[in-house]
Amino acid sequence: MGKRETYEFIHDNPSIEFRPVSYTNNPLTIARNRNATAINSALEIDLSGQATAESLGKYFFSGIGGQADFMRGAMLSQGGKTILAIQSTAEHETVSRIVPFLKEGAGVTLTRGDLHYVVSEYGIAYLHGKNIRERAMDLIAIAHPKFRDWLIEEAKKLNLIYKDQAFIPGKRGEYPEELETNRTTRAGVKIFLRPVRLSDEPLLKHFFYALSSDSMYHRFITTRPALQHEQLQKYVVIDYTREMVILAIMEENGNELIAGMGQYFIDEETHTAEVAFVVRDDHQGEGIGAELIRYLTLLAKRSGLHGFVAEVLMDNKPMLQLFEQMGFIIERRAEAGMYELKMSFREG
Repeated sequence: MGKRETYEFIHDNPSIEFRPVSYTNNPLTIARNRNATAINSALEIDLSGQATAESLGKYFFSGIGGQADFMRGAMLSQGGKTILAIQSTAEHETVSRIVPFLKEGAGVTLTRGDLHYVVSEYGIAYLHGKNIRERAMDLIAIAHPKFRDWLIEEAKKLNLIYKDQAFIPGKRGEYPEELETNRTTRAGVKIFLRPVRLSDEPLLKHFFYALSSDSMYHRFITTRPALQHEQLQKYVVIDYTREMVILAIMEENGNELIAGMGQYFIDEETHTAEVAFVVRDDHQGEGIGAELIRYLTLLAKRSGLHGFVAEVLMDNKPMLQLFEQMGFIIERRAEAGMYELKMSFREG
């Protein structure tokens, strides 16, 4: 293979190391490189994380090639990552490439253990170490919006996800990627603010468990709310046109960590929204709450709202002070150990 001039250039050339495929594609050779990153594509991936790059059902398109070699070599590499980049649809958006299960007869080019990340036009699904339900929800979240409702129903039938898994179809439930933004707090802490995703239930559960009883009480007026699936999905399955949940994300050991959460619920009659936020105890005092409130205020103004309302315990002085620092026109009414706040936005 190749032309004579290629071999003449390679011959006795100290800048070239010429090796056969048995060496270059050996996963153990690849693994000797630190932080090796393998990026490949596929024809189809199912909700459990199996992918095929060679056939659709019994119809063959190609051989395996070196895809599995490099993905497994990267998995074995210290700090290595594997990325599957896939278009969400085929045949002019009439077919979803993310499917409930690979078709009968399909060759499994990449197994469930070969992937860290799956990337589509609609986001990133991190699959490594997750169970089947979490994988299914992550992949549905990055599927084409027109196929998500179908994937939810099929996943329920196959017992891949909860039978009562809620889902809001259409634009109201479509993740608003354009609202993602990076911020640096007054304390110099870098955070990534983004709306909550359908697949964030495990992250939120970990976040709530990380809160102290005191923080839980000041936010939820209870020491520990129920953290079952039924309650948690109320925070992740939202109509983005009527409510908003913004997460303050930090990175910990290469994984996402929720450092804070802010949310509001729109009252369409008064054109105001009930607002609330909470920050992890180990990140309080770093300006995260202020960034959450500022961003929620910006989004509320864009939606044509006139202000916020909130119920705050009288002894929750940090939250009261933060609202006062935001420059709202505040009216407060005391009742049963709480302040009912009406906070109007100033012009401009």
